[in-house]
Amino acid sequence: MKKLIPVPIIALILLFSGCATSGGPNYYALAKEKSFDDFFPATSHVMFFDSLDEAYDYVNTAQARFSISCGKNKAKGLSAKLIGPDISRGEQVTVTYFMRAQNRTPIDLSKIEKPLEEELRNAISATLVFMVFYKDRGVSMSNFHLQKGWKYNSNSQYSSFNFAGESYAAEYPVGWQAAKAFSYLRKEIN
Repeated sequence: MKKLIPVPIIALILLFSGCATSGGPNYYALAKEKSFDDFFPATSHVMFFDSLDEAYDYVNTAQARFSISCGKNKAKGLSAKLIGPDISRGEQVTVTYFMRAQNRTPIDLSKIEKPLEEELRNAISATLVFMVFYKDRGVSMSNFHLQKGWKYNSNSQYSSFNFAGESYAAEYPVGWQAAKAFSYLRKEIN
């Protein structure tokens, strides 16, 4: 009997420690609560948030919704520092995105007749890129989704972006994803 008591105690400790370290919201569950159009009213869009935390939650939930809607796994994509002029709106966070799709040739998403979500689902490749600007810093987060059975023939990323009439060079620090990009915006890292 004494040998059985530690097993449930250890199991409970592991269960509670697992819950404590699972952290943050389940972005995929949150993404399923809203439609694709709620996150993506157009193929590109600009919005403003009052805090980096709100922008972070939106970007992660929107990325999850995009992945669910296009029905493809993320094949590649990195976050980058954007080097260029400041886009300062005081304490507001500027978030913009654009999306692309491709079969054997690029698809002009501005001229499609089907719903955007359906077009992305039927495409071989679907791309979603976010750019986030806060005070004197900017970042990009690229997500390249690819239909099963296909491969990208290079690991290239976008080398520059244009926004609000300005050009931004993309610098890709090793291993950056959304969390690191937002740490950079918060000036927690350089």
